[in-house]
Amino acid sequence: MIVSNEMMLSLRLKRGKLNITKKEAAHQTGVSPKTFQEILDGKRTEVQKRTFDKLNNWLQEDKK
Repeated sequence: MIVSNEMMLSLRLKRGKLNITKKEAAHQTGVSPKTFQEILDGKRTEVQKRTFDKLNNWLQEDKK
């Protein structure tokens, strides 16, 4: 699955709003810190479905 620029921006914005480190954000999502870092840096856009789902679920948490 592809992490879009919009999703990448949303991940950055949520992390900033929560004022947490990339490592803590990775922990909250359940994604490895290395993978999370690569996604935020734009080095990785293609991820497994389960990784995509974890990131998407984390973004949806505050919308519930």
